[in-house]
Amino acid sequence: MDVRAIRYFVEVVQLNGFSRAAKSLFITQPAISRSIQKLEQELGYILLVRAPDGVKLTDEGEILYRYGVQLLELFNNMKKSLKERSGPLAGILHVGLPPVIASTYFADIIMKFSQSYPDIELKIHELGTRKMMDALLNGEVETAAVMLPFDNEDYDLHIFATDRLVLLVNEQHALFEKETVKFSELVNEPFIFFSDDFLINELVISACGIYGKQPIIAGRSHHLDLVTAMVKAGVGVTLLPDSMWNKSNSKGLSAISVIEPVLSYDLALATLKSSHQNRRVKLWHDLAVEMLKDQSH
Repeated sequence: MDVRAIRYFVEVVQLNGFSRAAKSLFITQPAISRSIQKLEQELGYILLVRAPDGVKLTDEGEILYRYGVQLLELFNNMKKSLKERSGPLAGILHVGLPPVIASTYFADIIMKFSQSYPDIELKIHELGTRKMMDALLNGEVETAAVMLPFDNEDYDLHIFATDRLVLLVNEQHALFEKETVKFSELVNEPFIFFSDDFLINELVISACGIYGKQPIIAGRSHHLDLVTAMVKAGVGVTLLPDSMWNKSNSKGLSAISVIEPVLSYDLALATLKSSHQNRRVKLWHDLAVEMLKDQSH
């Protein structure tokens, strides 16, 4: 079976017409028609029929189209792999990192990668986990760090850490001296939330829901410095990752362990299963796995 014929067939289906496919592929319409006819003869089935508004797939055509799209993606990935294997180790690597964990876990990794591979330009995309999913799907990001849960079916995930949220209050707050606090004590507090697409917010919303409450939101920001500044100014309290607090440890603030329930989550490296994994992605992933393993010890 000719891969070119599969490409012609898929293009006709996706553009819903022979003439549009011919223009897209820069070949003549008769050439496409002959190629698809030959494909039908080889398989022994009619694959599509012309219709007033374009083309219509037969049942057999539906099957070929579904597998044909996958076949072309595999074929293109194979060509990319072969090309990159012999090419120079350079180019741009698009890495997605949520702002709430980027500096905590990845500052040293970024530095080490840049030193080890100076001809690769690192482009860091700071996105929340929800936007990260879309960025991976549309190719804007090639590899990312995400908070779980994440779509396990479409992504390869490598869990590298478990983190928990701690309560951050200023020194005028009644809870400042406490070492632990039950979440039931917080449901009427005004919260400083991170931006809408951060899954940390959902942990807090779910915990409030246990007590039949909606969180009181006094402010939002995706910048840690602004969140802590609002807490220090008495605008509200916030819940942030324990690992992040350990890195910042701002004066005039206290981080208190939250219990009943403990709000914890896993962090993972993520790549899209169906995408071509070039050498840059593999080098980043291998280095990140190695260094994150050392951080956890």
